[in-house]
Amino acid sequence: MKDEINKYLGQNKTSEFKSLVFSFIDEKNLNDSEVYKRVGIDRKIFSKIRCIPHYIPKKNNVIKLFLSLSLDMDETNKLLSSAGYQFIRNDNFDLIICYFIEKEIYDIDLINSYLDSYTGTVLD
Repeated sequence: MKDEINKYLGQNKTSEFKSLVFSFIDEKNLNDSEVYKRVGIDRKIFSKIRCIPHYIPKKNNVIKLFLSLSLDMDETNKLLSSAGYQFIRNDNFDLIICYFIEKEIYDIDLINSYLDSYTGTVLD
């Protein structure tokens, strides 16, 4: 049974959040500071992602990361899932984020203005 479990784990385990973030950064030919400065992610949080194994930031910071990286919806869902999050399809906040990703609009100020209008909250 141990072999079967190992095989199952190998077939079903997704990429680790940290490795996925940095593979997207490499694919987009960006450096760390470009990524965290684009959307106002605190350098300390980004450093934790880089240095602390298995560190997972809050959902809002994961959202900021994929906005900074201009990820499409498939890439976004992959990154969210690797952090243990998902979009809630009956939540206006999440749906507004999805709308902007689908329209390939990654301007955090614009997104925050609509989030504030519809939900009274913003990406902090």
